[in-house]
Amino acid sequence: MSAGFALAQGDKVVATINGQPVTAKQLEDFSKGLPQQFQQFYQQDKEGFLKQYAVLMKFSKLAEDAKVDQAVPYKQRLEFTRLQILSQAYVEDYRSKIVVKDEELKAFYDKNKDNYTQAKLQVILINYSASPAKEGEKPKVSEADAQKKAEDIVKQLRAGGDFKKLVEANSDDVASKAKGGDFGTIRRSDQIPDELKKAIFSLKVGEYSDPVKQPNGFYIFKVSELTAQPLDEVKSLMSSQLRDQVFQEWLKTTQETADAKVEDPAFFGKAPAAAPAPKP
Repeated sequence: MSAGFALAQGDKVVATINGQPVTAKQLEDFSKGLPQQFQQFYQQDKEGFLKQYAVLMKFSKLAEDAKVDQAVPYKQRLEFTRLQILSQAYVEDYRSKIVVKDEELKAFYDKNKDNYTQAKLQVILINYSASPAKEGEKPKVSEADAQKKAEDIVKQLRAGGDFKKLVEANSDDVASKAKGGDFGTIRRSDQIPDELKKAIFSLKVGEYSDPVKQPNGFYIFKVSELTAQPLDEVKSLMSSQLRDQVFQEWLKTTQETADAKVEDPAFFGKAPAAAPAPKP
């Protein structure tokens, strides 16, 4: 066969393509290197995949016999496809072999510890609604009234008010209210709105935030504990970040060092550089 399989001794033959034996291992290994849609095709319909592969082999052999692969524009297309595949293969191979050492992770962690801060929170939520209450429902609070109420609660808290009593009397967050306002732990890496993250991580332990508006209401945060996530907990994330950083630097440098110089500006639609003025 002009491409594809080489029979290994002891493998079980499961089919033939144009008279050549094909083993299960050869089909499995071949399919794993293909684009995702063809891998799925193989898994869903192995016989259909085999027939399609045989058709492609047949036509490619006819093309080679007719020397179509040496004719314009097919020769150029084949070469361009080869360049693309080899380039992508090398890039993927390079990235997969990037190794981040433990000492590099430790140094990165120490330098960027603030990025791995986590805050244990307590919260009071004052809900509001733009739509009026339906018949039989509890009256809804307007945005303006909710904001005024939240601001008044913050004043009470900063004046020494009892947090748990104010939670019990006012908070609309059912889950945290049942635990005296305890909201759990938020990490800097968590996917939460930026305005919440900014409000939370600008606080010192024991401080109360100004009311933070969200679509459902105004949040008042208290940070009860501020720590850094343990190194072991963020090791995997940091390793991925460092590997990506190394890869991006290598990719940028490699692309920038590709040598291409214009020798004939007119060919590229550019005006030739003006000759320097003669010296007086």
